Amino acid sequence: MLLTRRQFKQAELLVQHAVALAKYHFDDARRMPAPLLDFGFFLMNMDRTEAAVKIYQRALEYRQAQFGGHNLKVAQAFEDLAYSLYVQEYSSGNFAVAKECSEKAITITKLLLPDNHLLLASCRRVKALILEEIAIDSHDKAVESALLAEADDLHLSALSLYKRVFGDNNVQTAKHYGNLGRLYQSMRRFEEAEAMHKKAIEVKQRLLGDDDYEVALSIGHLASLYNHDLDRFDEAEKLYLRSIEIERKLFGDTYSGLEYDYRGLIQVYVGLGDDNKAAEYMRRLSEWKAARDIEQAQRNPILLWNSIPTPPESTKFVMETFFKKYM
Repeated sequence: MLLTRRQFKQAELLVQHAVALAKYHFDDARRMPAPLLDFGFFLMNMDRTEAAVKIYQRALEYRQAQFGGHNLKVAQAFEDLAYSLYVQEYSSGNFAVAKECSEKAITITKLLLPDNHLLLASCRRVKALILEEIAIDSHDKAVESALLAEADDLHLSALSLYKRVFGDNNVQTAKHYGNLGRLYQSMRRFEEAEAMHKKAIEVKQRLLGDDDYEVALSIGHLASLYNHDLDRFDEAEKLYLRSIEIERKLFGDTYSGLEYDYRGLIQVYVGLGDDNKAAEYMRRLSEWKAARDIEQAQRNPILLWNSIPTPPESTKFVMETFFKKYM
């Protein structure tokens, strides 16, 4: 809940305490996957993907040792690892392990649950995201077409399950609309892509407000469509600038997603023939990279699993601190 509300300091205090308690009380590390998975989720939301991958890998090992292979908790660990690897490898294009993990999550879940169970929607969504990126990087048109078609089927199946359970007025449903928007852009179905992105933005804004991260994400995706495929540069510029404003407000000047928007704006200004603005955002991109490199090198080690101290402080003290500082 705190992460959903972007209350990061509050979430950090509680998740560190949960991890410290687990490390202190459980002699057998295999009993610690639950706080590990929570810690991984926290790290993902804090733009600490590399650290999250390591945590999810450890949690998966513990879950497999504890439950064996055919267990929903193991399937969930595979899915979490698949998604974190997808995010981590987004720039490298090396999605083989992420794909394998997503397929294992689906296989296990289908063995244990009916085909229309909601848990399958999440597994299918992650695999669809991975397949789309593999397709984009493929140099074989037939392979690309087949992978995108499979991703479309997976996304539509996931969307159908979420709509059946939650309806349209739901953030998770809106995320699926956004995923379809990106996919249809890759499939060059631009009119459908625009409609999906706009629907995602409308639902997210209504439920989360104008300045939420999820809104910025969907705005950036619509900007990409206008910029890269429709040459609607003026509209793309406004969307990129709004996305940047939200991201900087929430995450600061070194947030990883800013690279995407800065590069998009450079292309916008090249398309508009505005050399001065293009040069300005080339400079901003360079400054962002330098600042991020420094920030990455100086990351607070308290966020690393091995550096969380034990024995932990008392829960009473932590809760008193929480309510005194944040409530």
